[in-house]
Amino acid sequence: MRNIDTIANMAITRVRMIDTTRTENPVPARGRSRGIPPALERYEVKKTRIIHEAVQVISQLFGEHSILVGGQDAANFGLTYHAATLKEISFGYFDYRVRVELRNLKVDSYYLFMPTSGSGTFQLKNCELRTSTIGAFIANPGTHFDLKLEPDSPHLFLRISPKLVEHQISRALARTPTDPVQFDCSFDLSNAYSWRWHTAVQLLHEELYAQDSLSHNPLRISALEEYLVATLLLLQSSNYSTCLQPVGIERSSRTLRLAIKYMQENLDQDITLEEIASNIGISPRSIQKAFREELHSSPMTYLRDLRLDRIQLEILSSPDKMIKIGTVARKWGMNHYGRFAKAYKDRYGESPSETLDGLG
Repeated sequence: MRNIDTIANMAITRVRMIDTTRTENPVPARGRSRGIPPALERYEVKKTRIIHEAVQVISQLFGEHSILVGGQDAANFGLTYHAATLKEISFGYFDYRVRVELRNLKVDSYYLFMPTSGSGTFQLKNCELRTSTIGAFIANPGTHFDLKLEPDSPHLFLRISPKLVEHQISRALARTPTDPVQFDCSFDLSNAYSWRWHTAVQLLHEELYAQDSLSHNPLRISALEEYLVATLLLLQSSNYSTCLQPVGIERSSRTLRLAIKYMQENLDQDITLEEIASNIGISPRSIQKAFREELHSSPMTYLRDLRLDRIQLEILSSPDKMIKIGTVARKWGMNHYGRFAKAYKDRYGESPSETLDGLG
C-alpha cells in the first residue's frame, strides 16, 4: 500500500513554514474583518446590495436556495464574492456583511469553509456545527444544509472536484476506491498538525498572488492541487482514514501478503482466484475476506488495478508514440480491449490513447 504522505511530499518539495503558535489558543474576535485576501482581490465575481442578485450568483456554488435577512439588516446587506478557479480546485471568498440565513443549500463537490472572522452555523439533517477561525466545516458531495452567518463573518472556501479526490485515493491505495470519500464535517484547525493545512492554503494563496511567468503553469497547478488534497486526506478523518495510515504490505496479514506476491509474480498470466488459492494453500473465501477487511477491495479488482498500473507505466516509459496499446494490454493479461479501455479510463480519467498522446 502506497503512503499518501509520500505523494504529498513528491508533489511539492519545498514549502514555507507558518508560525502555528497563534493557533494554540482560541483566536479573539476582531472588531472587523481583514477583508478580501490580496490573492483574490483581482478575482471579483459579484458585488451587490440587492438580495435576489446575491441569490442568483451564489446559486452557482450551492444550487437554488433562499436568503433570509432581518429588517434592520436588510438596509446594510451587501454581498462581496470573489473566486478563482484553477483546474480541479476553486478558491474563493464571500461576505454578506450582516446576519443572514441561507436555506436549502446543496453541493455537488467537496467544499471546505473557513471563516476569516466571526462565525457561521451549519445546520445538517442530524447535526449542527459552528465554524470559527480555528474550526472549519467540510461538506461532502450531495450534502444538504442551512447556513446562518453572524454579522461580519466572511468565509474563505475551497471547492474540490470529486474526480481529484478519487484520483488521490486511487494513487494512495494502488486501487480504485469502492466508495466515495466521506469526510467528517468538523475540521479542527488548531491541533498540533494543522500547520500542514495552513501551509497548503498559504501555497495556494501565493500561487494566485504571483504574477511571474511560472504562475498558473499547468504542471505547478496540478502539483499544488494534489498536495492540497493529499494534506486534507492525511489530516481529516474520513471513511478511508484507516487505509491511509502508513502501514506497508509487510505488516498486513499473511494471507494478503501471499496473495499479492503471487499476483505480482504472475501479472502476465490469465490467473483466477481459485488458482491463487491453490498455489498459496489458502481457501478462496479466506483470501476474499482478507482483501475485503484490509483493503476494502476484492482480489480480482486488486489484480486488475495492478495490471492497469503496469500497462500505464509501460505506455509512459515508451520512447515514442509507436507503441501498440492493445499488445501491451494483452502482455499484462488484459485480453478484452473494450473492457480494458473502460477500466483504464475509470482509473486514470483518460483513455490509453490520450495517455500516449500526452507523451508529445
